[in-house]
Amino acid sequence: MQFRQQEKGKYLLVHASGRLDASWADHFSSTFKEYIRQGQHHILLEASEVSYLSSAGIRALVQVVKSIMAVQGSFQIIRASSFVHQTLQMTGFESWLKADFPDDLPAEDTEAQIPDESPFELYQLNGSTAMQLSVPATWVPWKAFNSNNLSSIRFGHQDFALGIGAPHQSDQDASMHMGEFLVVGGNVIYQPPREGDKPDFLLPEKAYLPEMHCLQALHCTGDMPHLLRFSPKGNKTYFGLGELAEKVLTETGSALAAFVIFAEIDGLVGSSIIQSPGLLKEDRIIPFPDIKEWLSFCGERVFPRQQALIFGMASKGLDGKKSPLLAGSTMHKNLFLHAHAAVFPYLPIESGVIKLKSVTEKLFKGPPPMALLHLLEDSRPSTGLGESTLIRGACWYTAINTNQEDTIWA
Repeated sequence: MQFRQQEKGKYLLVHASGRLDASWADHFSSTFKEYIRQGQHHILLEASEVSYLSSAGIRALVQVVKSIMAVQGSFQIIRASSFVHQTLQMTGFESWLKADFPDDLPAEDTEAQIPDESPFELYQLNGSTAMQLSVPATWVPWKAFNSNNLSSIRFGHQDFALGIGAPHQSDQDASMHMGEFLVVGGNVIYQPPREGDKPDFLLPEKAYLPEMHCLQALHCTGDMPHLLRFSPKGNKTYFGLGELAEKVLTETGSALAAFVIFAEIDGLVGSSIIQSPGLLKEDRIIPFPDIKEWLSFCGERVFPRQQALIFGMASKGLDGKKSPLLAGSTMHKNLFLHAHAAVFPYLPIESGVIKLKSVTEKLFKGPPPMALLHLLEDSRPSTGLGESTLIRGACWYTAINTNQEDTIWA
């Protein structure tokens, strides 16, 4: 089976020829799902040269239509051959059939328009103009553990956070289970400090609000009033985390901002705690390779083509000051950043304006998270992995109001 595609306005027009049977069904569904993955959510299948359609082919069509409907798209079969037309009518799928192209399909002789080459789309959402920040737990690696430094935080639907902590339990038990966590809209994802363990998660429901014992935490409350959509255009095939953080800071005009990213992964670079900091009995400086007893570093760029849910905070810095909670970038001048990423199986999302709450609700109804990473930069010459990069997705963001600059900045 062969395909020839054209982008025409909002539509992807695919001319197909050949037999859609068991031999070609998997190729057909994977090809069209890749179109959807690339952001083509309105597909026209011109099927005048499709000579045969079997039950296996219909099953492949059903899979494609379900994927498109999941992102609020559309799918139509145009000018189907008589065999395909009759088969779909007899099997109850005649709603897919259209006699001709939709009225809003650009005509062939329409003067070509210069495409918008910007890889970004900006949207203003409802909500307040800035979030409130608190820093209730300020542990700095690798200080001795002290239970007096723990802060218990309960997370509601307007809470966003990242840090190191453990699900709410006794102080003694919590000390043994301190790992990275992130919070998006009250949904907590927590990585136990044991190598190979899958992340756990706690979701707010009815009267229940997740609670964490926090050793380190950046905690924001409020709305994300801005949305940035990004996708490859021209020679632009991926987006670095630092690049997106800089874009957020530019758009907010703020020295400090928070963001949530939901995007397809090109490659993540990061680490995770594999031994609880609660076991530290004294202040330490842990050199390499001893640090590998406490942290697991990815040795390559990980989780390509999966989906990342990232919460982070970024700053332009203040008069050369350093921050114990925001790491200075080695790849982006005067950028300070702290971000955690939860990894999920790939999940397509619709184009345009989307609500963060609806995305997280859909996400947590599906497969559980695969991993949680503290995102890093690796700028070593020749052998460095660089920074985490993403292909396409959505970034909700906001400026931060804070009266705790002395806590953020040393």
